[in-house]
Amino acid sequence: MSAARRLRVLVADDEPMVRVGITSILTSDADIEVVGEAGDGQVALALARSTHLDALVLDIRMPVLSGLDVLRALRADGSSLPCVLVTTFGEDDYVAEALALDADGFVLKSGDPRELVLAVHAVATGGAFFSPTIARRMLGRPLGTDAIRVWEARRRFAALTPREQEILRLVGLGRSNPEIAAELFLAPGTVKTHMTSILRTTGARNRVEAALVAVHAREA
Repeated sequence: MSAARRLRVLVADDEPMVRVGITSILTSDADIEVVGEAGDGQVALALARSTHLDALVLDIRMPVLSGLDVLRALRADGSSLPCVLVTTFGEDDYVAEALALDADGFVLKSGDPRELVLAVHAVATGGAFFSPTIARRMLGRPLGTDAIRVWEARRRFAALTPREQEILRLVGLGRSNPEIAAELFLAPGTVKTHMTSILRTTGARNRVEAALVAVHAREA
């Protein structure tokens, strides 16, 4: 990716040291440009609405408006801006709610810094990303939560065709449809058709929930 095509990212976190750290991690990648920072959700929402962005990195818990409030407002606007939520242990309910709001990625604050860079690249190109630790915790949640219906997905994974399983595993690695098409030598439209079937069979409501199924399948 050339400098002219660097991914434009907004970082929102109420802790200055954390915000600086996230910005430093992201800008260590030559293909990412942090074009703005926000210390609370209200500022983040205003900037997200007024700035051309490829991705938004949001702390789940912030003053004035939380990361979930920002995400909810953007989706109410009709915005599909890719959003990566930064979370800590013990925030599973927030993650579940963010899933229902079509968040695109989740990264653990105490995790490997490289995951943040991978997450931004994944969501900005139409993919999804889950920190493996978060994925394992969400996969263990019981039926009836706002997270993916895990046990139904586990049972139905075996019903996928070999090609669908192959595609789903790549989804779990954060690949976008065009990337999957190139890797498997398929037409993009064919991948899209397979994804529709995958969502229907696994019971996942969106690509992010499908990524959770893929993580489980990879570890099974």
